[in-house]
Amino acid sequence: MNLIYVTDNYVNPLSGGIARISYVMAKALTQQVGHVCYSVYATPTQQITPAPAFVETRLWQNKEDFCSWITRVGGGIVIVQSPCVLAQDIFDCVPLLPSIKVVNVFHGTPGFEIVPLRWDIIIYRLCHNIDTRWTLKQTILQLAMMVLPKSYFLKKLHPKYARPYGKAHKIVVLSQKTINNYLSIASGQASDFVAIPNANSFDKVEIPHDKYRNKEVLVVARLDDWHKRISEILYIWADLQKDHHFCDWVLRIVGDGIDAPFYKDFVKKRKLANVIFEGQQKPLPYYQQASIFLVTSACEGFPMTILESQQCGCVPVVYNSFAAATDLIMDGSNGILVKNNNRHLFVEKLRNLMLNNQLRKDMSMQCIESSRRFSIENVATLWNNVLQSL
Repeated sequence: MNLIYVTDNYVNPLSGGIARISYVMAKALTQQVGHVCYSVYATPTQQITPAPAFVETRLWQNKEDFCSWITRVGGGIVIVQSPCVLAQDIFDCVPLLPSIKVVNVFHGTPGFEIVPLRWDIIIYRLCHNIDTRWTLKQTILQLAMMVLPKSYFLKKLHPKYARPYGKAHKIVVLSQKTINNYLSIASGQASDFVAIPNANSFDKVEIPHDKYRNKEVLVVARLDDWHKRISEILYIWADLQKDHHFCDWVLRIVGDGIDAPFYKDFVKKRKLANVIFEGQQKPLPYYQQASIFLVTSACEGFPMTILESQQCGCVPVVYNSFAAATDLIMDGSNGILVKNNNRHLFVEKLRNLMLNNQLRKDMSMQCIESSRRFSIENVATLWNNVLQSL
C-alpha cells in the first residue's frame, strides 16, 4: 500500500515532533508491514536529499501536479500531518482522486491558537524586530481576549476544526482524552476519531548505569516560547540557584528557535550559572547522560521528548498542562506531574528529586519499563490496523 505523508516542511527528524514521528512511522511501516512511503511537503528547503524513510520526497507544486503524480504512483492513503497549510488543498483533491483515502492527524491541543505569549517575550521580539508581523497579531489577540469571552474565540476556530469532517476518512488524535476537547470546538461524532499515541523515537537504547549519569537537568525543545515556555524553566532555575546545594548541577538546553536570543539574554542579565545552550543536536547522547528532564509547555499533543527521556531513563518533571500528560506519566512512579502554572510546587518537586539519589534511580528504572508501551512496533501495529480498515 502507498502511504503519502503530507507536512509543512521537509521531514527532518531533528526539527521537531511531527517530523520525527512521520519519519519513525514511515520507516517502521515500510520495514514491519511493507508499505511504500512517500513525502510531500509545502515549504521549499535546501535539504533536497530524500529522507531515507521515503522512496520519494516531493515539494508541493499545485493541486493539478499532485493529482497527476498520485495517479502515476497508483493512489494510496494520504496522511495529512496537521496543522498543515496544504490540508485544504488535499481535501479539494479528494473528489478528483477516487483512488485515495485521507487520514487527518491532529498533533496538538485543541484551541492551541489562542494560547497567550508572555508579555516579556512580546516586548523583546518587538524591540528586536523578531517575527514582528505575527507577534503584533498575537498582541492584538491577547488584548481582545482581555475583554471578550473565551467562547467567542473558540467559535471563530470552529471552521478550521470542522474542516476534516466529510473530507478525511478518519481523524487521528494522539490521546483518547483529546477527542472531547476537539468536539467542544467542532461538533461531530466520536466515531470519526481514533486515538494513536506517538512512538518511541529510538529502536534500541544503551542505558547507562546510574553512577554514570551526570548532575544535569535537560531540556530538548524548539526554542519558541509561545507553546514551549522555556522561559518558565529559566525562572525555575533562578529560584533553584538561591540554594547552594545545587551549585554543581547543570541546566542543558538542546534545540534552537525564534526565542533563543531572549533566553540567552535572560541568562546573562540575571547571571544564571551552569546554563548551557547546545543548539540543535541529535538528542540521544544528552538523554543518556542527564538525570532529569523538564517540560513546562503551555500545551502539547503527545510530546515525543517525554517518551525519549523515559526510554533513556531520564526522569521527567512536567506541568500537567495537556490531555496526554497522564497517558505518559504516572505521578511519582515514572515521572512527576505538577499542577499547571504552580511554579513554587514545581521548584519544590524538582528540588526533592535533585537531592534524592535513590528516588531518581528508582524512577529511572520505572521510566524505562513504562516506555515499552510505546514501542515502535506496537504503535506501527495500531497504525496498520487503522490503515487496513479504510
